[in-house]
Amino acid sequence: MMIEVHRRVLTGHRCLAVAAATVFMVGCSSDDDAEAPPAELTATIATIAQEDARCDFGGAIVRRGTDTNRNGTLDTDEVEAEEVVCNDSAADAAPAALISSLVAGDAMPGPGESTTLTVTAVDSAGGTAVTYAWSNATTETAFAETSNVLTIEIPESATVGDEITYRVTVTDSAQVQQIRDITLTVGEPATAPVTTASTTNHQIFLPEGLEAPTEQPTGDFDGVVFFAGEGSVESRKRRSLRDLAGFGAQRRALSQASSQSQDEFDQMRNAISSEAGYTLTNISTALTNACAVGRFSLELDAGTTPTDLVKALLELVGRSTGEGTLGNLPESLEDELAALLYEMRLSVCYFSQEDVVVLLSLVIDDVADLYENVSRGVTDGTNVGDTQSTREQQTDQFTGTGSGGQADFLFVIDNSGSMGNEQEALSQAAAEFINVITSSGLDFQIGTITTDSQTLQGQGYTNDTNQFAADASPGTGGSGTESGVYFAERSLLSTALGDAEDGSSTTAGYPRAGASLSVVIMSDEPDQYSRYASSTFDVQNNLFVDRSYPVYAIINEGSPGDYDDLALATGGSTASIADTSQFPPIMNEIARNAGGAASLFQLSEEPISSTIVVEVDGTRVQADGMDGWQYVAGSNSIVFRGSAVPASGAVIDVTYQYIAEAEAR
Repeated sequence: MMIEVHRRVLTGHRCLAVAAATVFMVGCSSDDDAEAPPAELTATIATIAQEDARCDFGGAIVRRGTDTNRNGTLDTDEVEAEEVVCNDSAADAAPAALISSLVAGDAMPGPGESTTLTVTAVDSAGGTAVTYAWSNATTETAFAETSNVLTIEIPESATVGDEITYRVTVTDSAQVQQIRDITLTVGEPATAPVTTASTTNHQIFLPEGLEAPTEQPTGDFDGVVFFAGEGSVESRKRRSLRDLAGFGAQRRALSQASSQSQDEFDQMRNAISSEAGYTLTNISTALTNACAVGRFSLELDAGTTPTDLVKALLELVGRSTGEGTLGNLPESLEDELAALLYEMRLSVCYFSQEDVVVLLSLVIDDVADLYENVSRGVTDGTNVGDTQSTREQQTDQFTGTGSGGQADFLFVIDNSGSMGNEQEALSQAAAEFINVITSSGLDFQIGTITTDSQTLQGQGYTNDTNQFAADASPGTGGSGTESGVYFAERSLLSTALGDAEDGSSTTAGYPRAGASLSVVIMSDEPDQYSRYASSTFDVQNNLFVDRSYPVYAIINEGSPGDYDDLALATGGSTASIADTSQFPPIMNEIARNAGGAASLFQLSEEPISSTIVVEVDGTRVQADGMDGWQYVAGSNSIVFRGSAVPASGAVIDVTYQYIAEAEAR
């Protein structure tokens, strides 16, 4: 190896400083050499790649010393100091990152338990001579292991909640080096384990049961690819270990115009929906923990396996810079099924133009319900921290009431001439909506108005399925000047809350004292608030925001405006009106989220949802959307369904891990 040596002659002598791959004297006579004192030398012994734990933009490891024997080389006994010198910016050319993935099989092992760390890296010179050095950065002790896989055991003396940082140093054949750290939290059986993927700036926590293969993509990638593992669902129910596929990655923003998570989410969604052969339908899009999260139906023109589809989407929105290539991509398994219809979930967390975290999961639609808790845990916005984040454990205790709380709903239906098919589809989905609400043990009432009047339909607020189905079809003879926002606002005016008059809902006694109130607006045209009011609508300063009334908008997404902005501003969500066949899952999602707002079980911290364990009277309750519990990120609450609704007086313990020092977004 040729070492770059920098020679600096001591002050007071007339020889000039030089830098060369081999040392020689410039501008000095032989007499000068004979008289010169020993020179101070600097030797670069390794180059640091970009995205290193020590240097974001790369740098070098240098040794300094005095050439006492005047041989032009810094010998070992002449070294006085070794230091890391970091580049100031990306403009300082440094080798690309060597490490594309660092994954912990269990990020919260208990005392005496073991877990496996796996790193994927490449040789910048194109060879295979990559070496690995592992250490415990917390105790500053080295491991003997020199492969890319390290099995570690947590000491029996460790205390639950202790943070232990492990470090891997990767060096390639060109003496390019990169360090990456990963921090594990000592856990206990009270919380569910998670897998941790460490990127340059973040830790990503993935649900138990997912499999992150030892061989990960290389090249323009900083993250992890995962599949449904042995423990993701019961083996008798799954069809293949690749029913589910996905990835988590840190990348540069797709658009220089992006300044928040929703901007970048829209860019990625548009990139996917614009791809030939893809039809993407929005089931639900919301903001959670400042990340934009969405659930979609993805229909393909040609049958594709989950592995091949995740590879295509990784190329599309998962590359670090979007400019480089990917290598070492996974191959499909023999038992994988090709499918035309998938459920796709997407989470985008924007930190800066150079730092966006994207999480994407794909499940074959026929079995999507089986993987619901796993796929939500990947993409609900609760599972991204920075590399310095610490995780704490919390148990919240509640007492059961025998019910799930009170929930009131105001539906606003567009009754203009173009809405016949949509009203019929909503009416047919009414039973699905009420079934989900009823299974949560909620005491609910539903009122319906139109986009041209605040008058309540039918008998007013009701909990009868047939009555709601009839109210949801108000006909198509209404005004073409639609404003769901204006008439919902009018209906909810309350003199008791400082308004000049009472609206139709308030006059009817809704929302009830102690009940949550959710507004659902369905329209295929932009809102025309200003046609009825004397001013434009202020999305941030209004009755819905002030009184914590979440708005759910089923709309034509090709015409952005007040509906989608209000939905996101109030903690609600948006969905597409374009495909009426998707109304049942859309209504299911709204019922689930709105039910969370009425939940009596609001958590004190924002959990990593995949770590939650729920016990009722000491017995563990399974996470299940039909007959168990679910976590609702938008309201940070636990909702029970079916026979799992706790009886009055039951003691409910919810234990979880949360990110104590989450990065500001």
